[in-house]
Amino acid sequence: MASTGRTKPTTSNLKKYIISSYILVWALIIFVAGPASLLFHAPPVVMWIVRNLIAWSPTYLLLIGWRHFRPDETRMTFVKRCFSGKVKALPLLASFALTFGISVLSLLLCAAVEGRAALSYISLGEVALPLSIFLSFTSGPTGEELGWRGFMREELNEKYGFLRSAVCQGLVWCFWHALLWAVDSEFTDWRAAPYIISNIVVITSITILMNIFLERHSNLLYAVMLHFGFNIIYVFLDAGILFFVILTVLYMVITPIAVLIRNKMVDKTTFSSYYHK
Repeated sequence: MASTGRTKPTTSNLKKYIISSYILVWALIIFVAGPASLLFHAPPVVMWIVRNLIAWSPTYLLLIGWRHFRPDETRMTFVKRCFSGKVKALPLLASFALTFGISVLSLLLCAAVEGRAALSYISLGEVALPLSIFLSFTSGPTGEELGWRGFMREELNEKYGFLRSAVCQGLVWCFWHALLWAVDSEFTDWRAAPYIISNIVVITSITILMNIFLERHSNLLYAVMLHFGFNIIYVFLDAGILFFVILTVLYMVITPIAVLIRNKMVDKTTFSSYYHK
């Protein structure tokens, strides 16, 4: 297991952080986003900004309550370690292309099945394209990763092996979004079941893929780009439940392959290190 670089034993308050994150995000959705939409009828760009502030809640909760969650080191030491790995252009581009490409492939397959043009599922909406891209990038991709793939990943990696840690991270991250499945989804009939299953499978799979990149490159920018590659298409997407079913199947195929490749590379590295001792 790779070292986190911490010099003192972990005094994990991970459960406290997770519970606090859930309470905070649900309170913000109910008491901030709800009134902004239902009572004040805020325009789309204002609602987007509100959602972005909510998406950043895992980060400002972590940093404001730092001494309660990680009393054995300073915030700055932790943040520096999260971004300590060298950033390489090709792997960074690959991290974005992986999740973006899976979504595009799902869209193409969905279009083929339904006999529609792929572009017919894309709607630019009411917000200007450059602003949409900016707001998408400054939402979950930059707002959530310090908490989930920074703090939570380190804490779980202290306890579990790669796969179990990644799955636990994915499930926590997944159900953190659970309230949105009810209040911010058009799938409220029988389609809710496959939609929820899709969220569980896809979000957990993306977490595993993120952990593969982070294990190798030790910089949260890779997780940010994976997250952004996944999120950006949904800014413009207007697709039915078939898209999410196809997306789920693709992740169920691609993620195990990625894990097998990762395991072979780890075994090869371990053997090489042992052989050259």
